[in-house]
Amino acid sequence: MQTDTGVEDHSKLKTIHVGSTHNLEELTLKGCYDLVELEMPSECLKLEELYLSHSKLRTLDLGLTPNLKRLNLENCYDLVEINTLAGYLKKLASLNLHCCGRFKSFVFKKQLDSDDEVGSLSELHLIAEPAYVWPLHCDNDSPKFQFSCYLKEDPASSFGNLERLISCTNLESFSKSIRSLQGIKKLTLEGSITEAPRDLDQLEYLEELTFSSTEIKYLPDSICKLKHLKSFKIKSCWLLEKLPDDIGRLESLETLILTECKLLSDILNSICRMKCIKYFHLPGCILVENLPRKIGLLQILKELNIEGTGVTRLPPSIFHLKGLHITDTCSVFC
Repeated sequence: MQTDTGVEDHSKLKTIHVGSTHNLEELTLKGCYDLVELEMPSECLKLEELYLSHSKLRTLDLGLTPNLKRLNLENCYDLVEINTLAGYLKKLASLNLHCCGRFKSFVFKKQLDSDDEVGSLSELHLIAEPAYVWPLHCDNDSPKFQFSCYLKEDPASSFGNLERLISCTNLESFSKSIRSLQGIKKLTLEGSITEAPRDLDQLEYLEELTFSSTEIKYLPDSICKLKHLKSFKIKSCWLLEKLPDDIGRLESLETLILTECKLLSDILNSICRMKCIKYFHLPGCILVENLPRKIGLLQILKELNIEGTGVTRLPPSIFHLKGLHITDTCSVFC
């Protein structure tokens, strides 16, 4: 027997106890602007749809909801805690966290493209921005941030990555969650992020890593242990001062892009141990004046971009590389 529970828009209810409705399949509380407390059964095994937009809830305990397919928490500005068990949202197909708690937006895609192999889709893009005005309801003195999150995941997985991420409320909790994600192959971190997550080597399947417009000064050595990393991009991270000392351990790396890293001055010699690297770009790295002396060891290097750098002389070993295309803004000579 199907059980639906709904409350009309603009209700003045502040507290709702659903009770022991274990057969509940849909709960709709749209426009309950004064709702501050919702008590649900610890087990809602049949619940498929939950709509709680515009409420004043501060915490939400989803309990056991293994069949939940649609969750709408739009404009729940005060929501600071979402509790759910890892793997219990594996059937979720529609998620709306627009202006919910610390989330400016949260896009969750769980769709297998016909040309993609199972396990090839897992991707996370996280943007952190200062929250000068939004969210409106903040009562602590900690730094205020709002987050935009894009998560793409293999529908066959039951990693629990979604549950970990939607429970995050600040940069610290995101950092801890990111290094515990499973099956992620592509990770992009953007915006007002001051430190890269530690123990990134726990993302054992990671193939693409990008830092964009962050406030990171140093990168953890754990990055050097990513054995399957093929693409590493650092874009407009103006405060970055150096790369990890042992970056040459990235044995599978094919692409290294360092764009407008204005405080980066030293390109480490260990880069010359990257036997698989094909594309090495340094545009806008204005303090870089010298390339590694043994850069000629990068035997399959196809593209070198030193446009906007301080490089005026190329190491002699570079002329041993056949078919190398060099992009620069002035004539460089040995």
